[in-house]
Amino acid sequence: MSVHSFGKASSLLRLVLFLPVLAGVFLFDPLPRKACAAGNRVEDLLVSMTVEEKVGQMMIGFFRGNSLSPEFARRLETVRLGGVILYSVSGNVESTSQVAGLARGIQTCAASADVLPLFIAIDQEGGLVSRLTSGVTVFPGNMALGATGETSLAATQARVQARELRILGITWNYAPVTDVNSNPANPIIGIRSFGSDPGLVADMGTAMIAPYAGERVLCTAKHFPGHGDTDTDSHLGLPVLRKDREELEKVELAPFRAMIGRGVPAIMTAHVEVPALEPDGAARPATLSSAILQDLLREEMGFEGLLVTDSMGMGAIDQHWGMEEASVLAVLAGADMLIFGADKGHEPEEQDGVFTFLVEAVRSGRIPESRIDGAVARILRAKEALGILDDPWPREGDLDRLAAPESLAVAEEIAERSVTLVRNPNRGGSGGCAVSGGAKTSVLPLAGEKIPLVWPEEYESALAPLLLECPGFVPMLLPLDPASEDVETACAALEERETVFAGSYDLHRNAGWKALLRRLGEERLVLLSVRSPYDLLHVEDVCGYLVTYGDRPASMKALGRILSGVSPPKGHLPVELPGLYPRGWGLERF
Repeated sequence: MSVHSFGKASSLLRLVLFLPVLAGVFLFDPLPRKACAAGNRVEDLLVSMTVEEKVGQMMIGFFRGNSLSPEFARRLETVRLGGVILYSVSGNVESTSQVAGLARGIQTCAASADVLPLFIAIDQEGGLVSRLTSGVTVFPGNMALGATGETSLAATQARVQARELRILGITWNYAPVTDVNSNPANPIIGIRSFGSDPGLVADMGTAMIAPYAGERVLCTAKHFPGHGDTDTDSHLGLPVLRKDREELEKVELAPFRAMIGRGVPAIMTAHVEVPALEPDGAARPATLSSAILQDLLREEMGFEGLLVTDSMGMGAIDQHWGMEEASVLAVLAGADMLIFGADKGHEPEEQDGVFTFLVEAVRSGRIPESRIDGAVARILRAKEALGILDDPWPREGDLDRLAAPESLAVAEEIAERSVTLVRNPNRGGSGGCAVSGGAKTSVLPLAGEKIPLVWPEEYESALAPLLLECPGFVPMLLPLDPASEDVETACAALEERETVFAGSYDLHRNAGWKALLRRLGEERLVLLSVRSPYDLLHVEDVCGYLVTYGDRPASMKALGRILSGVSPPKGHLPVELPGLYPRGWGLERF
């Protein structure tokens, strides 16, 4: 195939790509009907492609290593992948210059093999899920954004993220998460969500669409039709969302309807079973359901963009169907692209077998060729709209624009506006720290004396920004699952302290740390929850409670500035803490 070209963008085009984006100006139609009717480049490409080339375009695969290997070059030539996904765990991410060089190498290899330029994809949600963590602007995460309540900050974050990804040659981000986290026990979404209110999630998600489009990077609403009210991790098993259609419409589907209405170019499927959406009563995840992907998402909700699966090697799929059979079922259900990610127990060479299986399914007539033609047409139009067919290259000359001071300032502003004072330790009595003799003292802001801070040793590296702002803290490091002698030693050392500061990470996962906090005495404890706001549900009687929604450096610095009195707390809970505090709660002074 030789009808595509790989010329570099002109300097004028580059200038346009980096201009600030006015809302909606750069939105593109993922299915430009006029161009299709005119018999354009995409149609010419599609007509010239073999079945093998079409199937390859529908696959996004992972690989191992920080540079191209002979194995990957061979796979690219034989499978002719439509995209790759980068993971730090697979060794793909070491530095920004290395990632840009890797992206250039991938596209150069594709060009030499006469393969269409690839999507280079990543999960750069911000916060907890950030594959790039140095040399770029690392944002606090979705729930921190939700705690600010500022959609303008969501839009600015999206613009910075997209611009930096495009400089590195990354053209598809699997973000934002638009799941509504209404289940405090959710093991996989949690702080990756903007919050528990569908309106908030919709507003934050839609604010990101235009900035991404303006920087020519594909954004993705995920995980359809909703993963926020589940109690099983789909990496490990098959979750079931047991709600009726009316409940689904009010909560799970509402953000996706809003995103579609604003032109979101891609949606990722969820490996979640939703019985209320299955008219035949079949037990299958949304990824494999034509009732959900075709009848609901395409026909009823009117989505015309790219429909990509979550990774096909996750336990929810692999344990029940296996990747090969599930891949056929996903295509038949309506998926355009299939991700084969770095899931536990899976290797890149498995993509070869899936490719052969899919090609045979098309050749045998099990998958109609018209089905893959529709998918590939959407893929090519998206690549054309993003400029990938002509200019897939990273912008190495712009690497010095990464993590620019003004970009880092955005991350710090989000962090400072997100940290939430839920319970004030200065109030004394109920809802405040116990004080000897009934006298009222001010626990916060911190004074200059040395103050013990009980902290999980597994997360010691997160402490540095906090300690810079609060040099009086003296970390007392203990394992997340401390031995009984560790607990007794800590209790003895802190016996005379009227107030004890401690950090927490997802107490619903860490029973040992929860037991330690209770043993220390909740009534004198100021808890710094540096991940889940729901930790208060497990130690309800603590006298003080602050939440950061993540431990990225910007959030830990913001926490330190607030504890030391440099900045006031400004965040408000984006989720309800059932039985304790409503969504929107937040104290703005000590």
